Amino acid sequence: MNRRAVRTALAAVGAVVAVAVVALGLRSCSAGPAATPSASPSASSPAASPSTKRTGPLSGRALAVKIDNTGRSHPHIGMAQADVVYVEPVEGGLTRLLAVFSSALPKEVGPVRSARESDLAILGNYGPVAFAYSGASSYTNRLLDKGREVNLSYGASTQGFRRDPSRPAPYNVIGDPKALLARAKGSVVPKDPGFVFGAPPAGGAAATEVATRWPAARVSFVWDARRKEYLLSTDGKRDVDPQGRQHGAVTVVVQEVPTHPSKNRDVRGAPTPVVTLTGKGRVTVLRGGQVWRGTWSRSALTAPTSFTGSSGKPLTMDPAGTVWVLLVAPGQAVTVR
Repeated sequence: MNRRAVRTALAAVGAVVAVAVVALGLRSCSAGPAATPSASPSASSPAASPSTKRTGPLSGRALAVKIDNTGRSHPHIGMAQADVVYVEPVEGGLTRLLAVFSSALPKEVGPVRSARESDLAILGNYGPVAFAYSGASSYTNRLLDKGREVNLSYGASTQGFRRDPSRPAPYNVIGDPKALLARAKGSVVPKDPGFVFGAPPAGGAAATEVATRWPAARVSFVWDARRKEYLLSTDGKRDVDPQGRQHGAVTVVVQEVPTHPSKNRDVRGAPTPVVTLTGKGRVTVLRGGQVWRGTWSRSALTAPTSFTGSSGKPLTMDPAGTVWVLLVAPGQAVTVR
């Protein structure tokens, strides 16, 4: 801030107001994305990870990160600050996560793993947002090169990544979100992916748990009234951060999507499953200890996804935390109770 302007402000309105103006000026001149104060540790957490405070769902430049979801990848780093986390099927009946950060950034995130064809469909309506991943098959790379996202591959450059020597490879690639966004000069505030954030709709039924499984992976969320979140367990174990705090979701979306095999094959020759995210299908939404059922629809990969209840009104998401979206095949067993 200009010193002469500060002196003028001091003379006009006094020292207290001037201090506030200076502080505001410092914040507005800060470099880097999502420059907001660090969040305070949660009272129920031994020591919450440093992060920027959440400023509102999907309100800043977006960074999507591909994260492993097998046993050797745990504990996950930085997941609590995500606006949206997608659970998508991959080879061998396993799952991987695609986390989207916008309103808040953790200090680090990971472990970062390789991209898949489905990531293009998931991110298609977010616009040209940054996408961090560690490797991809040549088949997938050709598709990514044609996508709208700003690709930040560890293989192309290690800028924004580090290897954690305490973790086994390949589960040791950790991302620095601020450095990655600095590398992605073209990344933007996300377009409308279709989520409507607001008060819960009428007509919800009591539901404190949701669980589903893929051939070699399973997840469950159980409502915790004290934390006002559904707490996550993966493969039967509490899914916690490095400080021991269990990951949670303020909204859980179970989206039934057709799945077909890709032309891509893994090193064992298994085809990669690809989710179809256009068209329409059934959806289940849980928030606040209640459940609503309805339909989702999306006319094109660049169009937002609508989530509509039986009343014809939108199924809204809680703006106070992370939305987890479970991409399940039609007929896949899902327990809600």
